[in-house]
Amino acid sequence: VVSDNYLGAQSAVKHLIGLGHTRIAFLSNPQTDGYRDRQRGYIELMREHGLEPQVIPSAYSRSKASRDIGPALDSPDRPTAIFAHNDQAAMGVLDAIASRGLSVPDDVSVIGYDNSAVSQAPGTSLTTVDIHGRELGRAAAEIALRRLADPDMEPAVSLNLPSLVVRRTTGPVQS
Repeated sequence: VVSDNYLGAQSAVKHLIGLGHTRIAFLSNPQTDGYRDRQRGYIELMREHGLEPQVIPSAYSRSKASRDIGPALDSPDRPTAIFAHNDQAAMGVLDAIASRGLSVPDDVSVIGYDNSAVSQAPGTSLTTVDIHGRELGRAAAEIALRRLADPDMEPAVSLNLPSLVVRRTTGPVQS
């Protein structure tokens, strides 16, 4: 039971491009743990639109994400938008932006991934990709129960389609 991370990443990038962003960075998760399609979706859509991908390696830690995004935010060509591989990393990006006196979304737009509880907090209101976690869990439980009832059944695959939840951390690029 998986979420279509490729499609989710592309929906995030399409949203940012639709807002006029061309310098969009991707704060990448470690590529050893199964989320490669988020990075692949970002890179392919950026190239499809003639834009230069900027992948910044990071981790799941909010504080590490804040440190890792710092050099990009301090650059004269800083990104106008940052797509983080998960909501926790996006929170680190928001911390780094605030510590530099920049404003979200006026100076930098930010998108997370997962639609976790932290993204929904009233003070945060993070634009994010919703993986529909409850539905993923329900599908996994149903498949597991069917497998327990019939151990010889064919392996089942369930692909869940994520959706973009637009909140207050994304806006049109400022000229």
